[in-house]
Amino acid sequence: MRSLVMSLRYLPPATDTGLERTPSSGVSRRALLTATAVGASAAGAVLGAAPAVADPSVTGGETRVVDVPLAESPLLEVDGAEVRDLPEQPATMVGVTWPAETDAPTVHARGVDADGNWTPWLELETAEDPGTGEDAPGTEVAWVGVVSALQIRVELDGSDVSTEMVAHIVTTSSAPNDDQVDQLSGEDATTTQSQQMRTMAATAATNPATPRLGPGMPGFVSRAAWGADESLVRGTSGTNAVKAVIIHHTAGSNSYTRSQSAQILRGILSYHTRTLGWADVGYNILVDKYGQIFEGRSGGLHRNITGAHAYGFNTGSFGISVMGNYSSVAAPYAARTAVARLVAWKLLTTFQTSVWSTASWTPGSGTRFTPGKRISLATMMGHRDVNYTECPGMSLFRQFDDIRGRAQGYIDNGWKEHLWAFQGAGGAAKLGTVVRSNHRTGSYDATILTKGLILQEGSGKAYGYASPMALQWRSAWGRPTGSARTSGSTTVQSFQNGSAIKTGSSVQFHDSRFSDVPPGMMFREEIEELAARGITTGWPDGTYRPLAPIQRDAMVAFVYRALGSPAFTPPKRSPFTDMPPGRMYYKEITWAHAEGITTGWNDGSFRPTASIERGAVAAFLYRASGQPSSGTSNSFSDVPSNHQFAREITWLASTGISTGWPDGTFRPLEPIARDAMAAFMIRWMEHRGL
Repeated sequence: MRSLVMSLRYLPPATDTGLERTPSSGVSRRALLTATAVGASAAGAVLGAAPAVADPSVTGGETRVVDVPLAESPLLEVDGAEVRDLPEQPATMVGVTWPAETDAPTVHARGVDADGNWTPWLELETAEDPGTGEDAPGTEVAWVGVVSALQIRVELDGSDVSTEMVAHIVTTSSAPNDDQVDQLSGEDATTTQSQQMRTMAATAATNPATPRLGPGMPGFVSRAAWGADESLVRGTSGTNAVKAVIIHHTAGSNSYTRSQSAQILRGILSYHTRTLGWADVGYNILVDKYGQIFEGRSGGLHRNITGAHAYGFNTGSFGISVMGNYSSVAAPYAARTAVARLVAWKLLTTFQTSVWSTASWTPGSGTRFTPGKRISLATMMGHRDVNYTECPGMSLFRQFDDIRGRAQGYIDNGWKEHLWAFQGAGGAAKLGTVVRSNHRTGSYDATILTKGLILQEGSGKAYGYASPMALQWRSAWGRPTGSARTSGSTTVQSFQNGSAIKTGSSVQFHDSRFSDVPPGMMFREEIEELAARGITTGWPDGTYRPLAPIQRDAMVAFVYRALGSPAFTPPKRSPFTDMPPGRMYYKEITWAHAEGITTGWNDGSFRPTASIERGAVAAFLYRASGQPSSGTSNSFSDVPSNHQFAREITWLASTGISTGWPDGTFRPLEPIARDAMAAFMIRWMEHRGL
């Protein structure tokens, strides 16, 4: 979904010269977003006008942000208070920022709804700077509903202080798939997680996608399914343990429909990244009032991703935010149930069995506590427990014991096979803490810990293994077959398919699957993993032939297998003149044609045995990823922005799948050898969460 930011008050002309792809400065860096405004209308209140309740130029899931300096808007007196009037400003959400070092004002907003009536005044909560823990020079963004005009009240000590403020008017729109999110999450969900997998990974760009998760995780709407614009996102990071779940509310109006939840989330993403300058959505996961669950901050729900939701406690916590304002209204049963299930899942998959327990923290400055003093806090708590805020609202806060009771019930009756394996192998003393909770990788359901592994295949029994190589383990290694042995600075551990050797922080894996891929060979580990995943079998004589060019038909077959060999009925009539039905890889190649991954040559041929060039490999992988947003400017000296595959090669480099050659070239016309292809494929699969 596209997300646009404009620095002008009114909608843009047909040209895109007024669009900004990134804000000139973010409020998280304590700077006011400056904007140039055209003359403002002097019109007064709009109650008598027929409301235009939708901006027809914002469609198809697009999110538009218009920055409006409030000094340019008329100042009216309404009910004894001074307000800024924006009489012809369509919107669905709004936030306000102010200059650095200015005291945080009290901000309210309201709009004209579809019936021509003013909505209730909404207080916009002051955002928290994730870098300092202090008030950011701006509010959170709030949903006001679909409105045709706005009024904004900005006060400090009862007086208007709006002159130096900037309103950020967010207009979201419905996307074609928004009506289908209830099939992915909630009590009536009909689409399983495995059915959603390809969509989940399709648009991931900067951070890894969530893989298929183990039992106990309730159905959720992935970032791809709710339309996250991954081009807005910067890199996120994870930590080695989760100690608490922190509950929030987003504030804003509670008047939204089931299908509007996705566009609210798209608005939050745009505002958090473009206006506040954050790396991504601040929360790890969000729940709407209907109980629908939405994947939040990217990087993988199985990882302990550090959020931007509770200063001083972001590292080591998991942030859940309920969409709406629950200061004076209780959270609905469906929302509480979804939160309870999420709390139970996160705790149980990190091997914590009591929601009533506590954990130790040593906070720094900027929180509610004395810096450097160790404290004990609940495993499930609210934002207000750690920072100076009303979040998650008093009404929701008073429902915490109900949520804890439900969560404990889910834990007590939950799936525990990995927990039992963890306990049987010696628990935290032997295996450490959970870094990546139960997820599918290769043929395994795996839990990765700081000092060990829990591995399970299919319906078989789960087993725990101590391993100093746990964080580097890959499914291609198989299970550990012995304990680690250390001699000097080198540690060796045997696995089913070879041995892992750790020297310092470097780990290498060696086996003898192919006679021509000896230990120490470049890309050996990637070749072995590709074989372990069943994507390549090598040649009948036991060789892999790493330096031989890979053919076009084999490349398509590898991509097809990597995506799980999707069900497909090949056509009776071939789309290519040189690919008759019955030929090897006919199914895979016609599948790739049907998916738009390959179009063949202009003469109608596919040329299956021709060597595939590096540029074409970039195109295949880019298209197989859903053609995510990408520019055409890159650092390769031989790939100008007008190159046939400039966009695809730029994307390949931006994801880290390819770094090119040491001389700064990419060599797009050069055939790719089978060893380099293996490296491309493994990096691509890791990026996609496959």
